[in-house]
Amino acid sequence: MIRRNQRFRNHLDDNLIHLRKNLFISPSDPMYYEKVIRYLDATSPEAHYKIGQKFQKRGNFKRAIFHYKEVLRTYPSPFYSAANRAIRDIEEEKAAHAMNMQQAFPEEAKGILPPFMKTLLIVLLVLNLLLIVLFAGSNPLYKTISTMKVWGAGSDITYETVDAPFVMYIAPETENQAIETALHKQALELAKEMPKTNILIYGVISQDNTAQGKTMLLRDEELTKSAVVVAQYHPATDEAVKIRFLNTEFGKHQPLSAFGANLVRTALEAYSNDHGSPPARLDALLQDYPNNYLSFIPLEATTGSNGISEAFTGKGGWVYSPDAANPSQMFYANSADVQDIPYEPVHIEINKKEHQLKLVSGDYILWDKEIGLGANDRTPQGQFLVKDRVQNPQGSRTQSYGEAGLGLGAIALHGTYDESSIGSDKSLGCVRLTNGDVQQLFPFVPKGAEVQIQAATWTGASHKQLKDINLLIPATRPTLDESPEDVMFHWLG
Repeated sequence: MIRRNQRFRNHLDDNLIHLRKNLFISPSDPMYYEKVIRYLDATSPEAHYKIGQKFQKRGNFKRAIFHYKEVLRTYPSPFYSAANRAIRDIEEEKAAHAMNMQQAFPEEAKGILPPFMKTLLIVLLVLNLLLIVLFAGSNPLYKTISTMKVWGAGSDITYETVDAPFVMYIAPETENQAIETALHKQALELAKEMPKTNILIYGVISQDNTAQGKTMLLRDEELTKSAVVVAQYHPATDEAVKIRFLNTEFGKHQPLSAFGANLVRTALEAYSNDHGSPPARLDALLQDYPNNYLSFIPLEATTGSNGISEAFTGKGGWVYSPDAANPSQMFYANSADVQDIPYEPVHIEINKKEHQLKLVSGDYILWDKEIGLGANDRTPQGQFLVKDRVQNPQGSRTQSYGEAGLGLGAIALHGTYDESSIGSDKSLGCVRLTNGDVQQLFPFVPKGAEVQIQAATWTGASHKQLKDINLLIPATRPTLDESPEDVMFHWLG
């Protein structure tokens, strides 16, 4: 129903349901549930159940069963058991109807086989007679056949079963014992509705808070590849629920993926501070100088992809939700193999006494570099933010800042062609690195990252060294202009 703009409200307005924009529907509409499916929710268990009831009353059992089976695609739901019962009632009603027809018209039932079926039965009868003649002899027929086949010890019995695959979404921090308990309980619940079915439940790690703890009919076979656990239960033949944990590689690249996620989150936080809100698209972080918050979007290490999705699918890459409440929910791995990653900003720690620089996130360190500092203790102590990310920065003197620089205001972390100054105090106040080291560091320090310059002690405890850093670097990087030729920098040098 389309409601047009009107000057005065109608008393019937309160009975309308707003779908979107100017589209409304009324529960009193005879086609209400059909419109719910068409315009609001194509998987609505209630709508499919109500439509199934309509077709069942009309005697259109085929359409009724179709809608009842659509109800069964969503579990749990208030209509799941009722739909199951309705399907059984229809099958029993159809079977009873066929029996009544046979009893009411016995003569017609006798002649129900078409002519070609009669011919086929005659042919089979003749073949059986030939086999009897072929194996006729002093030994009974069953002994003759037994001598022709070598039977193994024992016996194998196979029951024909129907698989019912489900997917259970699990929160990343859930312990194995809790997962086992949840799967066991869910398998028993499903068995009450499907006692003759082989129930399969695939446990998939999900970052989506709205999906965690839910069990649904498996629609996408790709999800089975990312399952961390599977439960199997066939109540007709086995009393035990069999639970098996999968993915021995689970969590192998968790630290690398965590660093990649926090690299982007650090840039997003800086962008939000500069512009008042996060960008609508991550592409906004990849611009020419001075808006080059990042040089590239890192690969998600477990899947080798840096594709961006709007919601969690488990198919690789990252999920970006600019409307999320915090950086952890705003940007995270789109992989079931990666557990919940806390936001730990990427930052630099400098120990002046040791002439050492570390690039750190949480408990992990990416780079540990030897540096040169200012003569006569000219390198200031304190906390600074990376304001400029520049390739080939231009100064008052040629090549005064090496191949790249990270500007902090009056000073910078920059390269140098005088490698003898590394490990000593020769600069005018800036922090020097070899050109090779600064280039290695540059793409992993986002704009807005914090730089902590300390006299002697490190702020944190010892860090774990990250390995296989190349798993974060995409083969193809965006083409950015990070070398502004018309900008002159006046860092202390």
